[in-house]
Amino acid sequence: MSVVAQNKASDVLSSAQNLLESHTKLISRVRQAQRNHRRQLRTLLPSPPSDLLNLPLIPSPLPSPSSSPSPPISPLSTELQPKPIHRPDLPPAKRARLARYTNYVPEEETIRNDYSQRYVDGGEWPQNWVLGAEPERRFEEYPKQQRLLSLKKESVDNHAVPSSYLPFQQLTTLNPYKFDVILLDPPFSSSFGWDELQGLPIPSLAADPSFIFMWVGSGAGEGLERGREVLAKWNYRRCEDVVWVKTNASSNRGPGTDPPTTSLLTRTKQHCLMGIKGTVRRSTDSWFVHCNVDTDVIIWEGDPDDPTRKPPEMYTLIENFCLGTRRLEIFGRARSSLRRGWVTVLAEGEEERVQELIRERAVCVPENVRQWEKESWDETVKQLASIGGGKCVVPNTSEIETLRPKSPVRVGLMPGGGGVSGGVGVATSGGVALSVPGTTRNGRPPVVTSNQAGVANQLAVPPMMGPMGIGAMPMGVGMPVEMGGWPGMNMNMAGMGMGMGNMAMPMMGVNIDSMAGAPMWVGPEAAEGGMWEGGMGDGMIMNGMGMTMGGMGMSMGNVGMGNMMGSMNGMGMNQWNHGPYDGFQ
Repeated sequence: MSVVAQNKASDVLSSAQNLLESHTKLISRVRQAQRNHRRQLRTLLPSPPSDLLNLPLIPSPLPSPSSSPSPPISPLSTELQPKPIHRPDLPPAKRARLARYTNYVPEEETIRNDYSQRYVDGGEWPQNWVLGAEPERRFEEYPKQQRLLSLKKESVDNHAVPSSYLPFQQLTTLNPYKFDVILLDPPFSSSFGWDELQGLPIPSLAADPSFIFMWVGSGAGEGLERGREVLAKWNYRRCEDVVWVKTNASSNRGPGTDPPTTSLLTRTKQHCLMGIKGTVRRSTDSWFVHCNVDTDVIIWEGDPDDPTRKPPEMYTLIENFCLGTRRLEIFGRARSSLRRGWVTVLAEGEEERVQELIRERAVCVPENVRQWEKESWDETVKQLASIGGGKCVVPNTSEIETLRPKSPVRVGLMPGGGGVSGGVGVATSGGVALSVPGTTRNGRPPVVTSNQAGVANQLAVPPMMGPMGIGAMPMGVGMPVEMGGWPGMNMNMAGMGMGMGNMAMPMMGVNIDSMAGAPMWVGPEAAEGGMWEGGMGDGMIMNGMGMTMGGMGMSMGNVGMGNMMGSMNGMGMNQWNHGPYDGFQ
């Protein structure tokens, strides 16, 4: 890029920065004018209009890049080198970073910071400086991911029913209705502990499949261990752990002011255990789950008015992940838990606060919020099922399906999931096919030796495969052939011979790798011998020829494979599937 083009790009960036600063100043003046006018209305009028006074102020604009620079090395450090003002030798992208971040080193592509020393000297937690932690600034450099989040939010909002609530004392009235997602933030106290939590009727409210999210504390006590125990009692299996990392950008009071603790390290996080009930395959059950849309880390400052409040982004994370529309929160709060698309079981004492907020038309209360009733919920469930094509789920769209991250296909497995074990049968003209069970991928394949083939014409095999026999097999040599077919599958066909009497009939040995299944070996050589060593065809190897049928077994036997006269019954095959894997994979 020429110097003229670089200077032009720098001027464009500078102009955009000035425009953002002017916009910020304008918004600040408008907000201040709104406050002054409302103050005058309250003082001058005997009965000021409450509807007007309760309207929200114009929102503050997002901070411009220059308002959130990287931190200096330390408040007490005097070794900070002066930053170059103008570097025409750098490309525009590096010049923009140099103007934005104080400690950016273009030659190293790094931003030098000592966050540990920052905490010692100033009390600032390192996570305060994570870029893009705010949901509105998430994935700024990835427009497709931003587009996906926007589409998910729009789809969830369009298929959400009005918010409903009920007091904790009426929790049992929800039975026999089932829910796809349950969120809990237990209010532990001297009168409510883990035993009381375990006694809640969660199993009767959980659908199959379904997910549960439960906050269990910072990890300093027994929360993680007892939380897993309670999930197991409720017939859930712990599958993930979402972590809320707190920041103290606005609540920091200086070094050494963190609350005292008995732990070895300063606790700046909270854990939310995620459990699964039933079986969900992320590669095939995209009608119910969309994986990898969000991460398992949430960075949030917290609510200074409610220190026990959990991040509101947790709702978005759940809605992006699970498409089920029957969502239940237990121990909700009047000021922060009411949300469209959710049924909220309020904590004790919160119902009165809900009524007050509704009368005040508070912004935190969604429109058309109502108390939960069985009759209205029946109609709601029917409505949700009609929207989701017979299931209570958010309908998927082609654009979301295109943009969302897909689960990686495991090496050696075909789509559909499940493991397989296979066998192969070989016979001469007039003989009966032999079936040999496969073994594990890392194990040694079973071998049929020449002694076994000559002594007995029958070979005992597992009952589901049935008894089969084998005749004598003179071997020959053929021509190797390389074949490429499906992605991830290679076929190496090396020549073998098989015949009767003095006549040799050319056949093909098959080596199929990178497919589901286990290696298997048939031949007159002992287990210690090599496979096609010395260039001679000693037998046949079928390395992992497998088929998956979504958890259903498949058996193929006595499949004819013609000989030179068309009368040789060879190539027996028997495969089975271990069934669906247990857990969320």
